[in-house]
Amino acid sequence: MSFHRAHLAIIGLTALNYAMMLVYSIPKLLGAADGLWLFDLRAMGYSIAEATRYLNTITPEGRLFYLEVQLMLDTFFPALLAVSLMITLYRLMPKLPVLYLFPLSGALFDYYENAAVGQMLLTTAPDAGLVEMASLLTQLKFVSIAMSLLAILWFWLKGKFDPRAR
Repeated sequence: MSFHRAHLAIIGLTALNYAMMLVYSIPKLLGAADGLWLFDLRAMGYSIAEATRYLNTITPEGRLFYLEVQLMLDTFFPALLAVSLMITLYRLMPKLPVLYLFPLSGALFDYYENAAVGQMLLTTAPDAGLVEMASLLTQLKFVSIAMSLLAILWFWLKGKFDPRAR
């Protein structure tokens, strides 16, 4: 398999994983929490009051679904997204590997966020420090992904992309 085809396959797997969350798990969790956004989707973070409200609103079934299904899907997604973004950055700018730190850090922040969210879902009165850490990790995840996408857009617009490269 060529590098180009492997890149497309990784992007396809990433899109499939994300689509499963968009059409299956996220709508189910929105319904289970009376329309409140999942912790993972709050790019601007959340306060202890918002976290407590979410945890007091989500149904027991929704809480279990979040722990068993959403977090499982979100176990694969950060790695798939990071690899997709890193390969894209490599193809755009192979001599600038420091850019890989953006998607790599985004994945790490996402994994730590998932662990913190998992801990919060096990209680209705979360620890303020845990909520602050989880909220910060969520924000850092989104900043890292945004930086990756901005770098890709920048180099794409600069004409650095050769779809046949490598």
